[in-house]
Amino acid sequence: MSKEHEMVLSWLAKRGRPVAAPTPYIGALVATRNVTPGRSLPWLLLFGVAGLAGAIGYQRLFGVTAAAPVYFFCFVVQLTMWQAVRSRQRQLAGETRPWPGATRDRSVLGGWFTVALAFAYAGGAALAVSLFSTASAYAVSWLGLLVLSALCGGVVLAGFLRAPVLAEGPESLAVYRGLLAEHMHAASPALVAFPPLLDALGHRLPPGYGPVLIVYFALVSVAELLAYLRNRRPLPPGRYGDPRPARSAVDWTPPEPR
Repeated sequence: MSKEHEMVLSWLAKRGRPVAAPTPYIGALVATRNVTPGRSLPWLLLFGVAGLAGAIGYQRLFGVTAAAPVYFFCFVVQLTMWQAVRSRQRQLAGETRPWPGATRDRSVLGGWFTVALAFAYAGGAALAVSLFSTASAYAVSWLGLLVLSALCGGVVLAGFLRAPVLAEGPESLAVYRGLLAEHMHAASPALVAFPPLLDALGHRLPPGYGPVLIVYFALVSVAELLAYLRNRRPLPPGRYGDPRPARSAVDWTPPEPR
């Protein structure tokens, strides 16, 4: 049994649908989440070169901060994860007919993920504005990074939400929506709130902002964690594959004498 096949069985079992073998379509659908180094490396190199150039240019424009390179590193990771998964989804879509019975469901974001986004961007912008009187250069730099984060996250979210629905029946549609809820975290709000902590630890911000940034990061992270846990709901009943064989009862009676 390959590691990818084991991953598919594990994913289904964790969502309340243990099977001995998934249906071919569901197996291929869940396998799209398996981003191997070989598949992600070309995208990593592409976005990595662009991210490195962007980080150097941004530092020259706004000055060197610990946050800026980390933000650009996060952009590279997010875009690489997005395109690595989408490339496998496009491959599967090319081999099957598109699902005609479902529309794109933006409610997959969920309330807590939306709250995490609001905390990350609105909270970050409010904190950046509050720095104008004491660290205006950093405030401008941080606002610019928040804008870039929003653009990167928006591209990732729109890329997944606007993609064709991959399903051939109610069961695979439920699996697709479960996977989509996972893929939303490629645009992780926690990655927006984390980098400024490095500047606080490096004493590049006015005194007193360290604890505020810790609370900011904690609020975003907790909201995103709640979103992740709520989206790991059991799959609805249906046929997701071959059922596991029932365990035979153990016969403890002693053998008859010969």
